[in-house]
Amino acid sequence: MQSKKVTITYYDEYGVWPHLADELSSRLPLRNLHWNPSIQRPLRTIQSLDVDMKRFTYDSAPQPLLSVQTPYLNLYFVACDDNDSYRMSVKRQIKAWMDVITTKKNQEWMLVYVAGQDTRKGASYLGLKTSVYDKIKNDFNIGKRDRCVYLRSASSEHADSEDWVDFINKMKDGIMTSFDAQVQQYQDDTRRLDLQRQMPGWNYCTFFILKEGLAHTFETMTLYEESLIQYDELEASFFQVLRDKALAWFGHVGGSSPGDDSSNVLDFKKKPYRELINKNTISVFDFRSYLFARQCFLLLKLQRPIETCARAQLFISNMTVTIKENDMPVEDYLESWIFSACTNIVNECEPIATHLATGNPDILPIYNAAKADLLILARKQLDKLGVKHGHLPDSTPFNMHIDKNVNTKKRFSSGAEVTDKEPMTNQKLREAVVSREAFDKMYMALSTRAIKGYDQSNRVRSALCAHGDIASFKFAREKYDEAARILDSMTWRYGDQHWSYIENALLRKCAEAQKKLGNTRQFLECVLTLLKNASELSSEEAEFYTNELLDNVQNMEEEIHRQFSPIFIVSDVVIVDDFATVDQTNIRICVDNKLPKALHFDKLSLNLVGNEPEHITYEINDQTLNAGLNVFNLSSQTSAAGEYVVETCHLQFGKLSFAHNFLHEGHEKHILRLNHDIQKLFVDVEQPGSVTLGERQNFAVSIYSGNENIKEGTFLLSSLSEGLDIPLSEEYTATLKNISDETSHTIILQVNESGQIKLPALTTDQKIGFLISYDGPWNENQFRIRSKADYVTADGSIRSFHSADFVDILIPLTVTESSIFGENCIYLKVEASCNGNIPARVLGSCLEPSASYEIENQSINENWDLTLFPRQVSTFVYKLKKQGGSTGSLQSKEHFVVKYQTLQSEVEAGIKAKLNTKLKEHNLGQHLNHIWKHIRKEFLSHIDYNDYGLTETVRVKYFDAEVCESFLLHRDLKTKVELLDLIEEFFQHNAIISQSDIRKEHPTISERALSFPLDVPRSRVLHTVELILPNDTYMHVNEPCEGTLKIKQSPYWASEESVEDASSFFVYEIEADYDNWLLSGKRKLKFSSKVGEVYEFPITLIALKTGQIPLPPVKVHSVSSSIFASTLYINSAQQVLVRPKSSTATFFVEQQQRFVQQRATAVQTPYSETGHQRAALTAVDEVVGN
Repeated sequence: MQSKKVTITYYDEYGVWPHLADELSSRLPLRNLHWNPSIQRPLRTIQSLDVDMKRFTYDSAPQPLLSVQTPYLNLYFVACDDNDSYRMSVKRQIKAWMDVITTKKNQEWMLVYVAGQDTRKGASYLGLKTSVYDKIKNDFNIGKRDRCVYLRSASSEHADSEDWVDFINKMKDGIMTSFDAQVQQYQDDTRRLDLQRQMPGWNYCTFFILKEGLAHTFETMTLYEESLIQYDELEASFFQVLRDKALAWFGHVGGSSPGDDSSNVLDFKKKPYRELINKNTISVFDFRSYLFARQCFLLLKLQRPIETCARAQLFISNMTVTIKENDMPVEDYLESWIFSACTNIVNECEPIATHLATGNPDILPIYNAAKADLLILARKQLDKLGVKHGHLPDSTPFNMHIDKNVNTKKRFSSGAEVTDKEPMTNQKLREAVVSREAFDKMYMALSTRAIKGYDQSNRVRSALCAHGDIASFKFAREKYDEAARILDSMTWRYGDQHWSYIENALLRKCAEAQKKLGNTRQFLECVLTLLKNASELSSEEAEFYTNELLDNVQNMEEEIHRQFSPIFIVSDVVIVDDFATVDQTNIRICVDNKLPKALHFDKLSLNLVGNEPEHITYEINDQTLNAGLNVFNLSSQTSAAGEYVVETCHLQFGKLSFAHNFLHEGHEKHILRLNHDIQKLFVDVEQPGSVTLGERQNFAVSIYSGNENIKEGTFLLSSLSEGLDIPLSEEYTATLKNISDETSHTIILQVNESGQIKLPALTTDQKIGFLISYDGPWNENQFRIRSKADYVTADGSIRSFHSADFVDILIPLTVTESSIFGENCIYLKVEASCNGNIPARVLGSCLEPSASYEIENQSINENWDLTLFPRQVSTFVYKLKKQGGSTGSLQSKEHFVVKYQTLQSEVEAGIKAKLNTKLKEHNLGQHLNHIWKHIRKEFLSHIDYNDYGLTETVRVKYFDAEVCESFLLHRDLKTKVELLDLIEEFFQHNAIISQSDIRKEHPTISERALSFPLDVPRSRVLHTVELILPNDTYMHVNEPCEGTLKIKQSPYWASEESVEDASSFFVYEIEADYDNWLLSGKRKLKFSSKVGEVYEFPITLIALKTGQIPLPPVKVHSVSSSIFASTLYINSAQQVLVRPKSSTATFFVEQQQRFVQQRATAVQTPYSETGHQRAALTAVDEVVGN
């Protein structure tokens, strides 16, 4: 549709228009016109304005004010170069033309002087003659505005472009002046008429024509936005008239003209709408159609296809109500009109939107959504027509948009009521009604096109709705495979968004399609999804689909996996390990069956994840799941302890499996703390009671059968600590003990090909104990190991035991030894001390002989009770002699064996025994190991065992209920509260525990033994050294004393080879203390020595101090590093008395005179035994030394 143009008339009496037309056309359309509204609105710029040039004639009928063809500007072309001709005729002609023009309102005029070849624009030579152009300006210009223009024809050699620019600018000024005057006139008239609305005789149609004139004026000037505003205001006024029910100006409802049901709703020229409005004979239908068509025309001019589609939906919705209220003369009038309106609007908007998308792709999604809505609205008319004419079934979704108020008999009858009406005029719809093939083609084309629009606009739900309609259409056409494929691809989307009602509607149809196709698996999946939404189903439907599920689930070849919820709800996962009521640990769970029938399941299992083992399964088999709440106790064939996270729950019905994942993101983990089944097989691994250092160490393994009869089994011990290696052995020697009667015997345990130790058949209350060697770092205090036992019970059950615990490797004592060689024996000194800060109670010790030495003398008291504190040393001395008899069964080294018990283990054993008694009184003994591990760590680490060793009293000063509560988590509230109260009560009553209480609870002290290998020399070269002095009783200070150093190699300790060998070289060394002695002679001397020979070396000693002074020690060393030499020094620790040299002086002191010391002659006297001599009166001892 083309818009109107601005009309400009020209009067060409002189035939100049042909010479100007081409040049003027090249400068059209006019550009950049500016309009400043009279009211307070911004300046408007008209980018381009088309102009329609029309010849002016005097005999033309005058145009009324309301005419849309009113000229804006009138031009008068003058071509006269002679002043006389101008004065005689031209002037009168111009005046006559102006008299006609000035009678027209709001029209501008302009005189265009077209000069010839030689005509000058200004005055003639010397100003003696005035040009015609100047005369015209002087005669007709009124006021300050210049309405005259000077032009030369384009063919003239003197044509000036500046004249044309001036001409175009004055044309624009004239047009805008006329436009502004017309707008002002229209606004004043409509305002005045609107104020008279309440007065008698006021007419809406007159008001409409007048206001539409203003809209046409804006439209002519390409101000489409301003024009659209006028129509919007007219629409608002019309709705006000509707509300006031003042429709007297409209003839009737209308819409009954031929072709109204299928005509183009955007065509505002198909009827003389303005004439009908002006005559007050227009119908409501025609009026609203015209108003809507004008609005859409302007919207499309503004390139707003999105708003056009949106307004179309609102317009169709409003008109539908009007049409329904009136009986139309055409059959299926409403469906035909809506279908035609939707398709017409889409066809008009499509090319504009496509063009706009090349510059702005962002508008396409919004437009496609609006377009798709119109297409779906058109397709819904096909639904109604299809149901009415038998092309579609009268069922959902096809009958959803049929008006239920219309008489059903009237809709489906083929009698006279229907044939009285004319058939609809939309040819495509008539073909679709007659031909099913044409109907199907149109139905699919509209649906597919709408889906494409929704997909491009990301309207997922709308696209799914259209897909569902296609699926229902395919189902109605018995194309079940296509229908099932479409439905299967979309049902899950509604399920994810919890649109259960829509999902169920699709699933019913999908299930029926799959059943007709014989796809049992797909059919059951649809049934399961329907049952998932059982709350949205009726009780009859729920029972029907449940029966379908039970009837078909046994015929499945492949497994189907589904989620528990919402068909089944799992809750209250609780541990039950009260062995007064159950024989092993159970997990109680509640399953709520939302189905209306009871189901028999094959297996219900609960999977736990943890550390060792990583997975544990609790299950129950062959049970009935009743409708409603069910409680089941699940058991496991695996005995484990620790904290486990509940991972999944599975419910198995044949090939149908339901699963519930407890580890969904955002949900709190469900943690359970398991205890070992204390009545089942149990494995304990610890450090052996007797440990021999220097040899490969062992773990002591004890396997208790509990109350089970075991046919066979296997055991495997593996390392979980870095650097710890447990090598395999071909067999193990074990002790099989009956706990009840304390009888035992030795058995051999074989190892299978997998490295597992085979366990023999066991009856109840039996124990197998054996040692397993390991290699590991010597400086580690504990190792983490894994124990696993798999066994078969007498009733054929296969069970297993798992644990992963830390084994403490305690060496609480340390030993050092030193050897002193005698001529025919060795004195061995062993010093034992605490290895750490924990005191130890030494319960006994002994020295075991070796193949080299026998023990001549040691203590025979083995029942000691000696408390050894840190930084204390206990010394043991033994006398050793060479073995004289057979030594085949003796070990190569002497071993110092000490029996001990640390005060920590003593205290902990007593407290643990008291706690165990307390727990068993309340049937909570199964929690002992877990509670004890944390109590020992949190509360007993503060005990002062040194204080206990001194006072024989334990003071448990620290107890924190919050800490205690932290390690009692992950149990049911009742058990947690009961344990917390019990532990708190236990520590309140046992804040102070005496040694007698501890031994009362644990009377048998579990002794441990440590065997330390000692490095006592086997063979050695022994030299007997003796320092012989003239007088070994005393000597005088500073006097030389000559002596002899006598050295002899002892034959007792020498080996046979050394006796037969030649002499060897040795070095004796006198380690003199130079603060006490001066030595004259060889302090260090190399000499050759042989067994049995005696060597003498002279030396001289000079004592430097008086008193008891030890003689200098002497040692003999071997020159060769392969010979081990030791020294028996006869004078070891021998002291000699060093006397001073003394003299006596006598002094006579007169009374009351100054003290005068006189030198007296020293008289040498023998030095008495007491070391002093008395003089008469006074005597002073003076020790004189060199």
